[in-house]
Amino acid sequence: MCLSASAGAQEISAAGDAMGAPSAQYEKTVNAEEEGKEFAQIKAVPSDSQQRELGAEEDPLAADQAQRKVERAEEKRDIDKGPGRSTGFDLYGSIRVRYREQGDESGWQDGGSRLGGDIEWQFREGSYLFARYEVGFNILTGIKDLAPGKDSSQEFEDSVFTRLRYAGVETPRFSGVLGKNWSTYYKVGHFTDRFMGTGASASGVFNAQTDGGPTGPGRADKVLQTELALDFLPHKTFRPFKLNLQAQHGNPIPFGNGVDYGIAFGASAVMTTHKDLTIGLAYNHARIDINANPSLRGIGISGDARAALAGARAFGDRWYAGIVIARLQNHETTDEGVYFDGWGSELYAQFRLFDKVWFTGGYNALKPDSDQIQAGDYRVRYTVAGLRYTFNGFRQMIFANVQFDNGFNTDGAARSNVYTIGIRWDLSKRGWHISSKN
Repeated sequence: MCLSASAGAQEISAAGDAMGAPSAQYEKTVNAEEEGKEFAQIKAVPSDSQQRELGAEEDPLAADQAQRKVERAEEKRDIDKGPGRSTGFDLYGSIRVRYREQGDESGWQDGGSRLGGDIEWQFREGSYLFARYEVGFNILTGIKDLAPGKDSSQEFEDSVFTRLRYAGVETPRFSGVLGKNWSTYYKVGHFTDRFMGTGASASGVFNAQTDGGPTGPGRADKVLQTELALDFLPHKTFRPFKLNLQAQHGNPIPFGNGVDYGIAFGASAVMTTHKDLTIGLAYNHARIDINANPSLRGIGISGDARAALAGARAFGDRWYAGIVIARLQNHETTDEGVYFDGWGSELYAQFRLFDKVWFTGGYNALKPDSDQIQAGDYRVRYTVAGLRYTFNGFRQMIFANVQFDNGFNTDGAARSNVYTIGIRWDLSKRGWHISSKN
């Protein structure tokens, strides 16, 4: 393409010289094209604040997609460079532990440590095949269970579990994933899932005391997902509109005594401006045959599991703010494993006080509908305030949170405040990559 454009320039220039006229119009066109490529490159490279928030996200695929977007922009800007990263793999990990005090209980706890590996192959310009496997591990529990004289191999195995396991394909306008992955619902739910050691109690993401895998709003099990990037909005204001779809079938209903969901599906739509304002809508629906399984009524289920979520977020160099509101039916459970219908809302905000010191704050509330008598006095209602000292963005930091809890268990017992200090330390990626021109 570049060679043919150069040849065309010579022909037009020669014709212009023969006629005694300059080739300024052509030069203007070429310059405009180069400026457009430069603009696309600038928009593709994440800003410092965007990189910070990508590092804070739980979904590692988001950072990979941002990297591949940069590579596509580089290819368009200078085709002679070829793809910057055509084949390779990475190993990564994160150590997360915390000290927590709640009521009469206190001590060091595991906080979501994980190890993973991902591989990708750029099979043609702008298009990739990829796969990932990530395990979570409870480092403190695992070490304790391996203590001399303890016959606890099963307990140690329980301390290591699969967080993510999927394979997929990605092109400039489409991606597809099969396996266990963060859900389409989480594309909006993650707006407020930014606390360390708390939060995400009212959006419906981690429903029924699970990771959201069986029903599908969290790390969805056995899921098929697609994402379409639709570029119909004004380019200088909006990034491509994202439409996300997923489907599942046959996952077990939490607390359902062996009964499975039927077909489950999820969808979300996300719109983002170039000024980092994002608005999203999400819906998740899991079919439950209540007539064939009337015993489910005993745990509060009266129909299909439904979760609808609306949210918005925005951020800048020194701040971040996100809010979500959820409508949940046959989706969430009380502390005793009883389902109910209700409304949930979450708020998260952060502000940089000094160079490496951040204040964080927010609120979670989940309230059953007034006619949900099976829920008893159950309420989720707490405020969080915290501080972070960062070493490498939010990838490496120490933190402290205070959760002022005004919630209640089903029996009316008030919940205690929670005091937490902890560390998140993401390990540097290690990998191997080769590059080649098509």
